[in-house]
Amino acid sequence: MRTLGFTQRFFLLVTPLIATSSLVTSPTQAATLASSQGEFYLQNFSLDPEVTATTNNANISTIAKDSEVSATNNANIDFLLEPPEVINKSFSQAFGQNQNYLGLANADGKVLGNFFVDAGESFSVDFTAALDLETSIDKPAAENARASADISFLLFDTTDIANQGLLDDFFTQLLSDTTPNTKKTPLDFFSLSGNLNSFNTNDFITSQKSEYFTLSKQDTQLNFGGKAEFATALFTGSIKRSFANPTNLTFIQVRKSQVKVSVPEPSTSLALLFVCALVAIATKSKLKKITST
Repeated sequence: MRTLGFTQRFFLLVTPLIATSSLVTSPTQAATLASSQGEFYLQNFSLDPEVTATTNNANISTIAKDSEVSATNNANIDFLLEPPEVINKSFSQAFGQNQNYLGLANADGKVLGNFFVDAGESFSVDFTAALDLETSIDKPAAENARASADISFLLFDTTDIANQGLLDDFFTQLLSDTTPNTKKTPLDFFSLSGNLNSFNTNDFITSQKSEYFTLSKQDTQLNFGGKAEFATALFTGSIKRSFANPTNLTFIQVRKSQVKVSVPEPSTSLALLFVCALVAIATKSKLKKITST
């Protein structure tokens, strides 16, 4: 018999699709591009969820002067209940042409699931995580394109929280924080992240997992450096844990994508250079004076 109570048997916050776009145009063709796509799927749950919830957010910003710049997002989340299945994906893109422009786009989505595991039972689920990043520029010295994506899965033993009647507060915390940050240590975790930056060498794909995650496929493809860069990753696997005592489990799955394209305004750059020169001259003069004293 289940001894853990819930304030609600089921609640479902569905935000299936968020699409945002912004465009400032001139008669030119796009030359600087950044795109980020992240996807996460969960299927073949061994148990039905007691509680599910999702959040989905997307933001864009564009600034242009005598230029063309655009930013778009397409973010989608579903937590299906019969049979249980999670689909969490987003695509963010920004591109620009000419000079004096800035384009930003970012999207983040979260999926929460809560389960009760009887004594002697196990919890298991299969997953697929993928990311696809691209950047392209024409003038490395002047243009900047960035793309990043982060995918993570955290599984918590929330038996003590449920016994204290504090599950709703814990759910709110997990869903509201930009990056889940709780003092409670997760039982298991998986993370996959990537970054491309045309302006420097801070390019990478990295992944981490805990002991109970098993990978059946791990594929990455990279092209760092130059005017066009890309990075793709595909991970498939599963997690399975058995419990000797009645246990309440909560997972939070997070997906984030971010892109940016920009070219600084020449007048601003020259003004900044002039200010830096004045500061350098003043500093040098001051150092000479201190040394001579």
